[in-house]
Amino acid sequence: MSENPQKREELDNTLEDAFGVNFRALRTLKDLLVRPSVVFASYAANDRVTYTPSIRLFVGLIAVQVFVSFLWGGYGGLLISQWEAQPGTIPQMEGLFNAPIADVAEHYGNAATLLHAILVGSFTALSAFLIGTFNKSLGWVSRLNINFAILTGGTVVGLLGLMLAAVTGLMAVVNWMPLIVFASYWIFFVRGAKGVVTTTMAGTVVKGGIYAAVTMIYVILGGIVMAIIALSYAYFRINGGG
Repeated sequence: MSENPQKREELDNTLEDAFGVNFRALRTLKDLLVRPSVVFASYAANDRVTYTPSIRLFVGLIAVQVFVSFLWGGYGGLLISQWEAQPGTIPQMEGLFNAPIADVAEHYGNAATLLHAILVGSFTALSAFLIGTFNKSLGWVSRLNINFAILTGGTVVGLLGLMLAAVTGLMAVVNWMPLIVFASYWIFFVRGAKGVVTTTMAGTVVKGGIYAAVTMIYVILGGIVMAIIALSYAYFRINGGG
């Protein structure tokens, strides 16, 4: 006999009130990683009881990702690492900003920490339109939940990669992260979309590749916009006062 969803929700709420842990979110994340097709089907059916809305998971994981990034100095530290890999870049940037690279990185990091979830989340939300073209019968809430479910899976993979880089010091892992996250989007789509977003396995594989490619473009665009705004903020904080 299957468990009553209403009773399950009441139990989760009771445990959450008692221990401060959102068990439904943890179960959603577990099922998303283990059996994404079940989670996708639940979202497609507009089931609001069984699983947590995926955008909540996505935002929560982005917050964890930001925290992990501080293990190597946050976004400012990552910026310095990227510029150190390009000979002559740091002196040029110090001349452009008229400040030591540490000051530039500090202001950049402060802005990027705030903007990352907002901009990358907003840009990647556009992939819900693509899911809608694959299955026009899905409502907008379902499309968004399925989209952010895939993004959540990719974020888990990205988070594990960042943790590996932080623990081992292998910054090469970071350089490979765009390709790794692209593959994870594709894999999560293929594992969960058949019968929900697509009908045949061949169509699922092809559409999964399209989805992953388009979503990565949105991720890159969001990252570029974030970098431009964060660098502009650093410049005006240093040269404009305040």
